Amino acid sequence: MTAQSTQDFRLGSLMGLLAEMQGEYETARPRSEELYRRGLKALPGGNSRSQLYFEPFPFYVESAEAQWLHDVDGLTYLDLVNNYTSLVHGHLTDEARQAIAGQVDRGVAFGTPTENEVLLAEEIVGRMDAVDQVRFANSGTEACLYAIRAARAFTGRDDIIKAEGGYHGGFETAQVSVKHVGMDATESVVETGIHPGVAGHTHIIPFNDAETSVRIIDEVGPRSAAVIVEPMQGSAGAIRAEPGYLEAIRAATERTGCLLIFDEVMTLRLGYGGLQGEIGVYPDLTAMGKIIGGGTPVGAFGGRADIMAVADPRNRDPLMHAGTFNANPLTMAAGLHTLRALTPEAVERINGLGDELRDWINRTCHERDVPLVATGYGSVVQVHVGTATPRSFRDSAAVPKLPLHLLFLAMLGEGVFTAPNRLLMTISTAITDEDMDAIKAAFEKAFTLLTLSNFGPASS
Repeated sequence: MTAQSTQDFRLGSLMGLLAEMQGEYETARPRSEELYRRGLKALPGGNSRSQLYFEPFPFYVESAEAQWLHDVDGLTYLDLVNNYTSLVHGHLTDEARQAIAGQVDRGVAFGTPTENEVLLAEEIVGRMDAVDQVRFANSGTEACLYAIRAARAFTGRDDIIKAEGGYHGGFETAQVSVKHVGMDATESVVETGIHPGVAGHTHIIPFNDAETSVRIIDEVGPRSAAVIVEPMQGSAGAIRAEPGYLEAIRAATERTGCLLIFDEVMTLRLGYGGLQGEIGVYPDLTAMGKIIGGGTPVGAFGGRADIMAVADPRNRDPLMHAGTFNANPLTMAAGLHTLRALTPEAVERINGLGDELRDWINRTCHERDVPLVATGYGSVVQVHVGTATPRSFRDSAAVPKLPLHLLFLAMLGEGVFTAPNRLLMTISTAITDEDMDAIKAAFEKAFTLLTLSNFGPASS
C-alpha cells in the first residue's frame, strides 16, 4: 500500500480558515500568550518538551482533576491527551492524592529501598507472563536505554535493530530513523544532534514488512544484541503491528540468537499484562513507563530472570544501573495505587470506549466523504489525513498536516483537548458516557467545518 500524496486532496480554503481560527485562539488566551512570551526568553520554544509546541502558542495549564484541564485564562477542556497516555485514570483522584500525600508525610527520598518498591515490582511481575524481574528508572528513555544495555551485557554483542519510525527515547542508539527517513525503509538515518557513527551499529527494519524485516534480522541478527520494537508504534501514528509481523520477528530473533525487546512504555495500558498479553507474542525484555508511575516520572525494564541477572550487584562485574531517583518513594506510591486500580474490568472498559470512538470516526468520515482515518488500539486513538489506514511512519508522514491542525483547533474550540500536531487521543477511566457524547459532538462540528472549507478527496 502506498501513501497518498498532498496532490490527492483538495485543501480548499483551509489556509484562510487557519488564520481565522488562530486569531480566535489568541484572543481567548491573553494570559497564556504572556507566559509564552516570557518563556521564550528563558526556555527555547517557551517550554521543555518539544512536542508541546504548536502555532500560535501552547496554552498554559493552572490545574486539573479527573478528566478536566483548567488553563490560566479560565478555560476548561476535556482532556484526551492525559500527558500522552501516561494518566490512565485521568488527573488526581482523592484516593491517588491521599496515596501520594501519605508518602510525602513519610519522606520523599531516602537513599535506601522501600516496601512500595517491592510491592510495585510484584504487581508488575504478577501481571506480565514474560517479566520475571524488573528494575525501576526515571523515564521511558532510561527504560529503553537499560533494556538495550542489558541485552548487550547478556549477549556480548554490540549492534541493535529497530523499526523505522519507532521512538524509544532520546539516547544515541535509539535516535536513528525516527522522524527523518532515508531513500528506503531500511536506511539508517541519525536524528539531529546524534553522532553519525551510530548509524553503522543501529540497523533499520521496515515496520509491518515481515519479509524484509526477517531478511535483515537473519543477516545482522547474529552480531546484534536485540531487536527493539513497539507492538503498536506510538509517536509514528498509533500504528498497529499487522497480524504475523511480530510473530515473524520473534521467530527470527530466536533463530539468530539476538533478544527481542518490546517497548511498551505507551502500550502497557492496552492490556492487563500489556499489549503483549493481548496479542500473545512475548519478548525477552520489556521497557515500561508512563502509567506505572501514576503521573510521576518513571521508567522500568524487566524480563527473563537470567537476562535481568546482569544487573544483580551480587554478581561479578554487573551492569551499572544507578540513579538518584530510581524507585523514588513518591513514584512507587503513585504507581502502586494506579496499577491496583487498573483492573482487568477497567482495561476492558476504556479499550471498549476507544474502539467505539475509532469505529465511529471511521464510519462518519466515510459516510461524509471526509478523507480522515483513525488508527490505534483500544484506549489509544489517532486521526490521520487519508482514506487508507497507514501501515508505517512513511505512510503517515506523506500526507498534509494542515487539516489535522485545523481539526485540533476546532476540537479545542469545543472544549476537547487532543494532542496538537498529531491528533492523538487517550481514553482514561475518568471518561464517562456523557463525555463520549461530547467528544463525538465536537468532532461532528469539526468535520462540518472542514467540509465547508472544501477539504476532501481530490477526485470528488
